[in-house]
Amino acid sequence: MGRMPRSLHILLHLFALGLALAGVGQLPSAVAPWVCLAAHAVGALTHMPESNPDRDVEFLGIVRVSLGVVACLVSAGQHWVVGVTGWGYLVLAGSVLLLEMVRPMPEKLG
Repeated sequence: MGRMPRSLHILLHLFALGLALAGVGQLPSAVAPWVCLAAHAVGALTHMPESNPDRDVEFLGIVRVSLGVVACLVSAGQHWVVGVTGWGYLVLAGSVLLLEMVRPMPEKLG
């Protein structure tokens, strides 16, 4: 699968971050918006350390994927089990994992 340019990738994470933040404002007691917010924040913020090709950043990928899986599970649980949130949080949580698949390589700066 192809890799996305770094600037577009960051913009998509920031857009999703804004959606998650709006969800936190609407449902502050629900956990799904919070984990989506955390997952996309980590996805956007880890671009800076990855822009240095000399750094070992494999651990950051593990953190992003783990947080994405947790966000998917929490969002699914809150939608299907508890019924508090809608399916949109499942999409928002899943987008973390989709963006991870097209994440720019650490040695490519653009």
